[in-house]
Amino acid sequence: MSKHRGGFKVLAVGAGFFMLLLAGAYFFLPSVIFRWLGGDEFRQLASQQLSNVLQTEGELEPLVWTSFSVHSGGFASRTDARGPWLWKIQNVKTSISVRLLLDRILRFPEITIDSVEIFPGTKPNLLPAAIVSTDNTSDKKSSSDLLKDVQIGHIAIQNFGLKPCPATSGWGARGVQVELKPSAKQTDFDLQNGEILVPMDWVGPVSLERAKGRYLNPTLVLQDLALRSKTGGTLTASGEYTSSPAIQGRGKMAWQNWPIPGGKIGVGLFNIPAKMSGQFELLEWRPGGPVGQGEVRLVGAKLEPGQGSQTILGLLGLLTGDTRLQQSNPLTTAQAQFSLEPGIYNVQRITAEAPGLLKVIGQIRMTGQNLYGQIQLGLERGLGSKVNGLTGGECFRREENGYLYEAVNLSGTMDRPQNDLEPKLKQALTRTAVRTTVDIIQKATGNTDPNSPAGAAGQVLKSLFGPAPK
Repeated sequence: MSKHRGGFKVLAVGAGFFMLLLAGAYFFLPSVIFRWLGGDEFRQLASQQLSNVLQTEGELEPLVWTSFSVHSGGFASRTDARGPWLWKIQNVKTSISVRLLLDRILRFPEITIDSVEIFPGTKPNLLPAAIVSTDNTSDKKSSSDLLKDVQIGHIAIQNFGLKPCPATSGWGARGVQVELKPSAKQTDFDLQNGEILVPMDWVGPVSLERAKGRYLNPTLVLQDLALRSKTGGTLTASGEYTSSPAIQGRGKMAWQNWPIPGGKIGVGLFNIPAKMSGQFELLEWRPGGPVGQGEVRLVGAKLEPGQGSQTILGLLGLLTGDTRLQQSNPLTTAQAQFSLEPGIYNVQRITAEAPGLLKVIGQIRMTGQNLYGQIQLGLERGLGSKVNGLTGGECFRREENGYLYEAVNLSGTMDRPQNDLEPKLKQALTRTAVRTTVDIIQKATGNTDPNSPAGAAGQVLKSLFGPAPK
């Protein structure tokens, strides 16, 4: 009996010693790791790791530990750092998992960052480096090999900014809230609020409502993007973009009540103030730019002549004196289809109509800033007949569905469009002005007899500028 009691005592002592070892490991191992985590060796290692991930050269500010939570003032690239981007990260806070720490796994369930700003570096890329490594592990360990793995669960950035530069084609961002969820295969992202900086002044400020997707190097998948303009227009988009080994892209976008460049269009023929709605499908990305097709519809469009004779419609108004051409007329139809490829922009199946006054059908091609195309300009039959007579039967001769049409050939540039109808109308306007002046002189002098000297002079002047209007 005493032997059994002695055996139990040995087992009890052994079990107690084993539990003491476990308790010691539980308290001692974390303390060792904490001393290492709070030391300069780990900070240098973390700085190197973060520099590698962000493709820059920078240093992490000292780490301040409170129990299992840690805070750092941030991370900043050196001003002379090599790499595509310079980073400025402010106020980083996180905590660690104690349970996994016993297995020598350093896991940060959530990292919160006050602000992240990105500036162009030596050779900016179109896409900044991922904020976290996509393999979600640490490739380098300290000399003591205390850790087997480093894991990150969730990253929240309160204020994200990207400075516009040539690499982003002038695009940028500020005040964007970002959430990142890195995993072994990809990084999921969710962006909200803030402002998107666009390179076109006519667009104005654009608010970001949301942008969700994932990034798996080198592919960015945009699942849902929603923007809103300052005028209330909305734009949604989705698609994929791959940066290497060759740029590839595909996707779709749609917009409603979006501003148009300058607030109005017309390529020198007329002015059409309006907003636009439509959709576009990106089919591929070739060297030099995107390839795709879509359609556009003008919203709230009105047909206006412009000031004086700056447009064809303005010339027609001066030539005919018709008040309809000198007023703003709503367009019940204003739409077109378009295709895009590097350096070339085709606008096809253009259709615009102010019923009972004017109709336009045609196509335009833009190569760089150069403009080409042909527009069939139709005037209401009575108005077209009047212009036909004023031009000596030279213009608006083809009739179809109540309109008389004239083929107008376009050339020049988008900034200075030209057409071959303008000189004809200006010549007709000059002839009309001369005839009017002669008629006034003859009526004032009473010499309308073609056999009189004044009457003969009037007939000669009229003949120099073509036949009289019918």
